[in-house]
Amino acid sequence: MEYILNYIFSIGVFFSHIIGYVVSGSALILLYRNRDIVKKDKIILFITIFLVYGFIWSFFAEYKKDAFEEMFTYLTSWLFPFLLGCYVFDNNKKEKIIKTYIITFTVVLIFSVLAYFGLFYQEIAGAYLARKSMHLHGLMWHISCGAMCVLLSCFTLIPLLFKENISFKQKSVLFGLTVFFMICLYLTGSRGYYVAGAFTYLMIFVFYIFKTKKFIIPLFISVICLTAVAVLFNNNKFMQERIFNTSVTKEWSLTNRIDSYKAAAVIFKDNFVFGTGPRQGIKKIKYYKEILNIDNRLDEGRHLHSMYLNLLADFGSFGFIIFSVIIFLILMKLYLKYKKENSILALCLIFGWFSFLLGDCFDTVLRGPRVAMDYFWLTGLILAESPKKQNNK
Repeated sequence: MEYILNYIFSIGVFFSHIIGYVVSGSALILLYRNRDIVKKDKIILFITIFLVYGFIWSFFAEYKKDAFEEMFTYLTSWLFPFLLGCYVFDNNKKEKIIKTYIITFTVVLIFSVLAYFGLFYQEIAGAYLARKSMHLHGLMWHISCGAMCVLLSCFTLIPLLFKENISFKQKSVLFGLTVFFMICLYLTGSRGYYVAGAFTYLMIFVFYIFKTKKFIIPLFISVICLTAVAVLFNNNKFMQERIFNTSVTKEWSLTNRIDSYKAAAVIFKDNFVFGTGPRQGIKKIKYYKEILNIDNRLDEGRHLHSMYLNLLADFGSFGFIIFSVIIFLILMKLYLKYKKENSILALCLIFGWFSFLLGDCFDTVLRGPRVAMDYFWLTGLILAESPKKQNNK
């Protein structure tokens, strides 16, 4: 049953986060059978502490409905998918599930690119594949799609560079997918993930050159992708305007973020230890509008446009420390798995997390539901070990 649920998740989550909720929530049925793993896993422990803290805060929050909705999103985007992934111990099964996941996303992106150029339906059942000559969506928000393109490109680029004993045909497929995901990232129009992607790819290439003393492949990939992007940019007025008109003083999407950051800093200062409560920071902006001279519509949103400032405003120093421990444990365990087992999948996810954490300086995708549940599911899946193996350590 564990394998079936993970295969369903790997396919269904791209079409609706509701499928992700249902399938990962079903992992609770298997909790009793895997209770020994759950008891020993520190990542699960600290995610649970964060959730308990947030739900307790919700009872005292001024806007209780918003607070409980926020914590439900954290619960279903962090804990449930992580549990679902950590039940799969067989390495061959893990690789097949992840391949299914990558293939599904690739198919969605292919149709999204066709929609972007007006060759397919832009919208299906209320979900956007793309908006012609504007943003590539991939059935999700364009920023989320950008985050996913960087993540999946890590799962193709790193095996291409570091995996041994693979055929020329396999290398060609990995190369093609890497370039495709990078081009799709550009088409999303997500400037935050342009930055995150660029830094991530740079770190991967530097790591590869350091390990192998070779630079031809990174250079070749860079030239191909930059050439493709230059051609697309030259023929896309929207992208030209989006890049050239970027302004921290005149462009609403950026001034809105800066106003959010100002407000978050003041709210955190006034609620240093415990914050204001889940999704309360954005609501508290109304008390600071005149003082900070910020956008009157800002408190109508759902977050403060930076995962870290949003966490500080909502959960204070205490909640931010718990969150930091969760991220530290994830990265530490992935690194140890890579070092001890030479796990290419673990290395892929380390760089994937690097891109996600950098990208969320400019947004709050890690709050969920989409992308966050993908990351926590993949983390549980890649780190999962059988109870026997754990006992032998």
